[in-house]
This record gives sequence, structure tokens and C-alpha cells, in this order.
Amino acid sequence: MSFQQYNKELKPQCLEVFDSNVGKYFDPSERKDFCEYLDSIDSESCYYVYRQNEKVLACGGFNIVNGNASLTWGMVLREFHNQRLGSKLTDFRLSKIKLIAGVEKVKIQTSQHTSDFYSTKGFVIAKTTPNGFGEGIDCVEMELDVKRFKSS
Repeated sequence: MSFQQYNKELKPQCLEVFDSNVGKYFDPSERKDFCEYLDSIDSESCYYVYRQNEKVLACGGFNIVNGNASLTWGMVLREFHNQRLGSKLTDFRLSKIKLIAGVEKVKIQTSQHTSDFYSTKGFVIAKTTPNGFGEGIDCVEMELDVKRFKSS
């Protein structure tokens, strides 16, 4: 499995990945935010895709602000859920973050549907906002202490 840097030509396929997860994992209203995020990506950004036979199956990235990393817009094409792509995507992003000096925490805003997954990676829940992303999709803010995962 290998990841590559996102480029603008991949936007339609990344939107397809997003659209496949609308309902349970994303609220339809979040599509505009994701489009704007994709449009803002430049060569310095840390956003990646996993492709198989030229098709994007997973995408996700991270940002670094004030000594904290935030995992951003991580998702797997719905028909490829439960095949460890999400785990490999998260591990790939964390491995990149491990190489950056000065990062103290890794944060993520996810839903109640994926918070258990991130718990298995060492993330702990900091705050939950019911319906924070949309009706039936809670916003679960989680954090990982970098010292904890740098030693692993």
C-alpha cells in the first residue's frame, strides 16, 4: 500500500469518497467545507490519497498549528470499509507527524461512529458535542499525546 500527495486533478475522486460516506459518517452540509479544503491545498499541504488502479480509495491529511497536529478529512470509500485502509491511512499520517519536531499533541474531530477506532490508536476523548456535525452525527474531539506514540 502506498500513498501519494493529493493534487487538484484528484478532487472529483476525493468527493466521490466523501459522498460514499454521507449519512452515517458525514452530514451533507459538510461537503461544501470539504470542497473548500480541497481547493485550499497547495504543494506545502499534507494531504494524501491512496489509489488502486488509478481509483482513489482513501484520502486524509494533517495540519500543524502551534505545536499541535490535527488529522484532517480522513475517509475511505464506503465499499472498502473494514479492509484496514482506515487503519493504514491513520498510521501513515501518524508516521509523518512523528518526524516533525515540536509537535506535542495530535487532535482529531470525528464522530461517535469512528471514535472507538481512534481509541485503539491511543486517542482519548476530550469533548463530545451531540449533533455537532449534523443530525445524528456527534462531534467527538479526541487527542493523542505525542510522547505516547513516539515511543511505539
